[in-house]
Amino acid sequence: MLVASLLVGLATLAVMLATEPRLAIVWDEGYSLGREARLRTWFRALRDPQAFAATWTPPVEEYVQQQGAGPPRPDQVDTRTKLLFDPAVLAWFWPFAREEPHGHPPFYALLGLVGDLFTPDRSELARGRLGPILLFSFVAGALFHFVARRWGWWAAAASAGAWVLQPNLFGHGHYASYDGPLSALWLLAIFAFVAAVERDEDGKRRRLVWAWAVVLGLIFGCAMADKLTGWFLPLPFLVWAVIFRSRRAFVALAVGLAVGLLVTYLLQPAWWSEPLAGPVRFFRSNLTRQQTIMIPIRFLGQIYRTPNESLPWYNTVVLTAFATPVGFLVLALAGAYRALARWKAEPVLLLILGHWAFLLALRAMPHTPGHDGVRLFLPAFGVIALLAGPGVEQVRAWVGRASRWLVSASLLEGVVSVLVMMPVPLAYYSPIVGGLPGAVGLGMEPTYYWDGLGPEALAWLRAETAPGRTIRFSTFPTSWIYLRTTGELPRKVAPIDRGEPQWYVLQNRPGILNPWDLALIERAKPAYTVAKLGVPLIWIFPFEAYQEASRENAR
Repeated sequence: MLVASLLVGLATLAVMLATEPRLAIVWDEGYSLGREARLRTWFRALRDPQAFAATWTPPVEEYVQQQGAGPPRPDQVDTRTKLLFDPAVLAWFWPFAREEPHGHPPFYALLGLVGDLFTPDRSELARGRLGPILLFSFVAGALFHFVARRWGWWAAAASAGAWVLQPNLFGHGHYASYDGPLSALWLLAIFAFVAAVERDEDGKRRRLVWAWAVVLGLIFGCAMADKLTGWFLPLPFLVWAVIFRSRRAFVALAVGLAVGLLVTYLLQPAWWSEPLAGPVRFFRSNLTRQQTIMIPIRFLGQIYRTPNESLPWYNTVVLTAFATPVGFLVLALAGAYRALARWKAEPVLLLILGHWAFLLALRAMPHTPGHDGVRLFLPAFGVIALLAGPGVEQVRAWVGRASRWLVSASLLEGVVSVLVMMPVPLAYYSPIVGGLPGAVGLGMEPTYYWDGLGPEALAWLRAETAPGRTIRFSTFPTSWIYLRTTGELPRKVAPIDRGEPQWYVLQNRPGILNPWDLALIERAKPAYTVAKLGVPLIWIFPFEAYQEASRENAR
């Protein structure tokens, strides 16, 4: 079984590495690369502070948003004490867990530096993606092992498939960002908790496995140091411990939380000199996003300005049905039925179901950020993958060996879903709603992350942009600066470079389209379009057409 699990992990890694170059740099990755560059510089400074200070000059151009603390002076970085404990120095080198737009903690960026160790000669983007890919692939093998031990090989194949072949998980598993790693950590926490409190095979209680409780704490700490959502990870475990009155679970959670808080602090040097002010600043920033960041989204034909305007309470249920391959969804629902029907006989199933319900409810709470489709509750889809395994066992109880046909069909559907949607897996919608075209017809957003601006579109822009002309994008994540630096975009990009724009590049994200964008789409003919299944994801318009639409809108 261990060998099979290892093979699943290695096969996943091979697929992820092979497909990574086809996936465009997405909205948040430019910011991730910029923050990783600052961490890389900080670690280099720690090796020899005096030599570093003698040659230190702040970078002229960065991928990090320029809000917040300014770069330190050479005399502020000439000792390890200053580098480790000066709040002003750390505020620049560690732009994490602070006021927006630096609200997320640093785990995902530290994970991104793994690529520096193993593949230092690759591009920044490829290096930044390696750590998340390794974690995603490791979880595929761990998931297979966890499920196979309890419900057999067919169940394990279904769960691993529902993890790897869920298009949204597959896409985010590549990106140098925080949602894929958080989803992986969420499953690992379930595995570690169960290992810490489960019975022996003969049914006798064994003493708490302290090592697993410590591992649980390490995972808690990494999750809390990745995103605010990670701080809620212990709650479903606590509810389960209360329901089953499990002393072992309470002890595991106590150990896990103690270790987790320690790890969270260790991963954030900016908190070392501000042990109270740092966390307070982090929570204040993340819990008041309605005052700093409002992102509209179209949901079932209506545009909501989240988080000020709440999506309907049922939005996560709808999005789950819309964004999960049918076979995996059916198996997960069968697993949910088994969890309710056998909650006393198989308490671990109620734990898994509780995590799924909790994640859906958490993201559905009033005034919770609801943009970007399923991204903000992506860990729920990892739990769906876990539920699919016992779902196979439940289907087998209903229909016998015919359950294997359902597993095979589900895996085939997953493979086809990923293949059909590449290289834009985040634009996936289920056949239940008619795929991407049907979902757009129902008023859903076709894309949100600039993942449609892939190699072909970039090659067209390079070939068709005249020397000295620039390109204007409808929104400006710093990923464009990265592409300009690497030569994947022409050397001039508006508004940071001078020159007359030649093209206006527009993403088909209806929630944030301006009136002039709508007029442009309706009246002008694009010079180039990126589409999937007949649905436009990216338009490239002549800039003159954009100017005309803007003038008409101003009248």
